Amino acid sequence: MAQTVQLNLRIDAELARHLKRIANQESLRKTDVARKYLVEGVRNWKLEQAIRRYQHGQLSWERAAADAGLTLYEMMDELRRRDIALDQTTPAEARAEIRALLEDIAAAPN
Repeated sequence: MAQTVQLNLRIDAELARHLKRIANQESLRKTDVARKYLVEGVRNWKLEQAIRRYQHGQLSWERAAADAGLTLYEMMDELRRRDIALDQTTPAEARAEIRALLEDIAAAPN
């Protein structure tokens, strides 16, 4: 079982009314609703950070998936949904990789 800690915070009265309304509609306690959306918010933040770092070339999409807590397939779907290419290789990097591959092929024994 995960360890828990108590967190006390003050929220805007309007937000408290929204939590109460959601709790009533979902037949939940306000604390459960707040916890649910706090978890969802952290999950979304992690995803946004991972995708931003991926787009800036700081992470592979595989590492971005791990950092966001997603499977590889979930990350692929998310990147496609956002119209973000899975391969962030620049044309210059692609040419260098092709040259290295051709050199390896030429150097390999027949």
